[in-house]
Amino acid sequence: MTPFVNLSAQYKAYKEEIDLAIISVLESGNLIGGTEVQEFERNLAEDTGVSFAHSCASGTSALCLALCALGLKPGDEVIVPDFTFVATADAVVLQGGIPRFADIGDDFLISPSSVESRISPKTVGIIAVDLFGQCAHYEELKRIADKHGLWILEDAAQSIGASQNGKPAGSLATIAATSFYPTKPFGAYGDAGAVLTSEKDLAERVQSFASHGRGRNGLYTSVGTNSRLDAIQAAILNAKRKHFAAERSIRQKNASIYNELFSAFPDVHTPSILSGNSSIYAQYAVTAKNREILLQKLSQAEVPTRIYYSRPLSAEPCFAHFEHTPEDARSNVNAYRISQEIFCLPIDAFSDVSVLAQKIKSVL
Repeated sequence: MTPFVNLSAQYKAYKEEIDLAIISVLESGNLIGGTEVQEFERNLAEDTGVSFAHSCASGTSALCLALCALGLKPGDEVIVPDFTFVATADAVVLQGGIPRFADIGDDFLISPSSVESRISPKTVGIIAVDLFGQCAHYEELKRIADKHGLWILEDAAQSIGASQNGKPAGSLATIAATSFYPTKPFGAYGDAGAVLTSEKDLAERVQSFASHGRGRNGLYTSVGTNSRLDAIQAAILNAKRKHFAAERSIRQKNASIYNELFSAFPDVHTPSILSGNSSIYAQYAVTAKNREILLQKLSQAEVPTRIYYSRPLSAEPCFAHFEHTPEDARSNVNAYRISQEIFCLPIDAFSDVSVLAQKIKSVL
């Protein structure tokens, strides 16, 4: 069966460049930091339109570093979407905060009206997730945040390469966290992440927290952690950057093929892209009330599928002990419904979506 994300084909296509990049790092002896990491950070800041890009160990680490820089304190409440990867809420809890779970819309993005209903005297911020490669409703979220004196953290783990009204993902809030996990549209060949911001004080706090709390004076002025991007991963990303625009175009073409296919099958609901948004299609996610029947047919046709995500976060046992989780869950109707209807199809630049579309059509 075709891989869901064809990383082997990608590597074969760029093998010479990637091998040379890895060998260059090994021969240099600069395995931590160095020119490859510096180049990657410069390129990332340029590509996302921010002043500072600080690379780190993973997307989860990036979220934690951003929350530290924002000053999250134990007992502070942060509103997160109920439908996303667990790391978004995990990071809040790891920093001592309390996640409040907001519902999503049919576009899979955090619902601004649900966000507003979750605000309490303990609320300090909102994490907006650019789910499946599409940027969240930042204009509405900023209006709510300004009204209540809250910050917004953009979880751009799935959206580097996307944009909203001409602005790149990663630049749409005060600070952003992203991931370069291998299956991301712009992925490393191991764990990698980054924090993005145009505010110098936030950037300096991130850098300090990621270096055990070390300040510019060389003193350890706070307790921090160790979170660094591996130089080999930076070199791989620098090599892959040259091909990213072409891969993005293929992803969008693949989405168009699926959109045209499913237009003939009204029971399958295709992604709704907001006006002004350009999606990177980290996943091609559809919903269908008869999901299990469809998945069986697609499996028989050797079409790979994945379910992202099978449960809302408020249904996960690790968050059950928080006081407001049950009441949040009861009102998050869309998050619960969509978790029972959603599935994703291959869309990466090295999957032959034309062939997959013919297989899907033959069984539908």
